[in-house]
Amino acid sequence: MRILVATHNYPRFAGDPAGAFVARLARGMVRRGDTVRVIAPHTPGTPVLATEDGVAVHRFRYAPERWERVGYRGDLHRTRVLSVKALLGVPAVLAAFRWQLRRAVATFAPDVIHAHWWIPAGLLSTGLGVPVVVTAHGSDVRMLDRSAIARRLARFTLTRAAAVTTVSAFLASDLATAIPAAASRIQPLYLPLDLDHFATGAGAEKAQPPRLLYAGNLVESKGVQDLIEAVGILSARGTPVQLRILGEGPMRPALERLAADRGLAAIVTFHDFRPQHEMPAEYGASTITVLPTRGREEGLGLTLAEALVAGSAVVGTRAGGIPEVVRDGETGLLANAASPSDLAEQIARLLADGDLRARLTMSGRARVHAMFDQEQAVARFQQLLNDVASAHRRG
Repeated sequence: MRILVATHNYPRFAGDPAGAFVARLARGMVRRGDTVRVIAPHTPGTPVLATEDGVAVHRFRYAPERWERVGYRGDLHRTRVLSVKALLGVPAVLAAFRWQLRRAVATFAPDVIHAHWWIPAGLLSTGLGVPVVVTAHGSDVRMLDRSAIARRLARFTLTRAAAVTTVSAFLASDLATAIPAAASRIQPLYLPLDLDHFATGAGAEKAQPPRLLYAGNLVESKGVQDLIEAVGILSARGTPVQLRILGEGPMRPALERLAADRGLAAIVTFHDFRPQHEMPAEYGASTITVLPTRGREEGLGLTLAEALVAGSAVVGTRAGGIPEVVRDGETGLLANAASPSDLAEQIARLLADGDLRARLTMSGRARVHAMFDQEQAVARFQQLLNDVASAHRRG
């Protein structure tokens, strides 16, 4: 089977977390005998054409390199936080993306297009004479809460897709509610995790004082501000703790100021995203990995799944799809979203009780293996894509 993958997010370098799940799926398809080509926007410092683990990757140009700022930072679906350069680049990237998809259909002759995120990739992949499977990841679903125009575009896109998958059951329900006309096409399919890779962190020595870890985009909906406030509460109680924040995004300057204003600069440190090969050790050295998302913005919370496999206990919020990974009191602890005091309480419970941490982490690791086994996840997607392609050939 020949699969054309369309995405605005694909790893820019070895170990890049941006779009890592898209790459894992594409590489898994190649290992199982498919031919896969990826179309994604170019970004400074990346090759235009490359073959990565058997996957042909075309990062198309759409502007002078210094202006190529669309995608890769978790903000494409939140245009209010895009930089001026990125905003100016959006029309150019959309036009170039559609043109490159047309060219790929003509030259590569795919059996099926797998579009990640309904916008832009899903929208731009429709009407090319090839069946389209759209995978929604979360931020694209949340756009539908804010914009009637987005809902109309999503309805246009998803009712023309042969199938639609979401990364969690939570998102499948939300998407079906927002676009009822496409409900019969929508199903949740968990993305694959490289469980063996993350398991290498389980033997890491824990940092002292106990380390809390946040790894992800620095945008308001992620609730990192609540985590910093929670650390302030714990510190005021005399609880030995440190917080390591790994991520990039528009909120970073404000978060750094918040930590300084609360007198936490010595125990709250900020670092850019770490490459994927370093993440098992990051999780493994952390006593607790925290995902303090607000509202309905979190599609699933894969960082918590990765952390559990690497031997870190986890605390999440009752937000989005997080409870699909974190069953409160079984695989981790859940706090109320946007509540630094409750977040501090749940973190304190785990810090104070080593037996509880060990029990929840062990149970969580077993749940993650059942949900995200790489071979089984790839096989499920491969079967869906093959069914769609076969139905299209039959006419």
